[in-house]
Amino acid sequence: MGAVRSWLLGVAATALVVALAEAIAPEGSVKKVCKLAGGLALMLAALSPLVGVLGGDMPARADGGWREQARQYEQELTEESGQMYLAIIERETAAYVMDKAKEFGFECAVEVTCGYDEQAVPCPWEVTARGSWTQGQRARLERLLEEELGVPVQRQHYEEILP
Repeated sequence: MGAVRSWLLGVAATALVVALAEAIAPEGSVKKVCKLAGGLALMLAALSPLVGVLGGDMPARADGGWREQARQYEQELTEESGQMYLAIIERETAAYVMDKAKEFGFECAVEVTCGYDEQAVPCPWEVTARGSWTQGQRARLERLLEEELGVPVQRQHYEEILP
């Protein structure tokens, strides 16, 4: 009974990781690759008892190292999707800040760098703005970045470009 429980937990854990990876993967070819890798990982998890029965105590040698390669590939996909997730946050946050700057009456180019907060949640960490603004407009942007996005003034950088 312990073996069945262990197998079910393995399949459930694999399904959870695969679902999470697919949920955060961006649309397009990356999502397709993620689905393929996830399907292979689920298949390996589901067939692991069969390999154990057929191979006796040789499942690790019988798979030719594929199991470890699948784990490595899964880990790489998870890391890559995390990096893509950060890139999406950076791009969308920069677009939001540029839109707000337009509302404040000026245009600027914005670069956002993401980091992780104390709970390991990705968030905007540092912002660089390049453009031309008045002191009041810059003050409004500083408040917006600090109050709405949690980026303190110490991690806000401004490069004024004179018209």
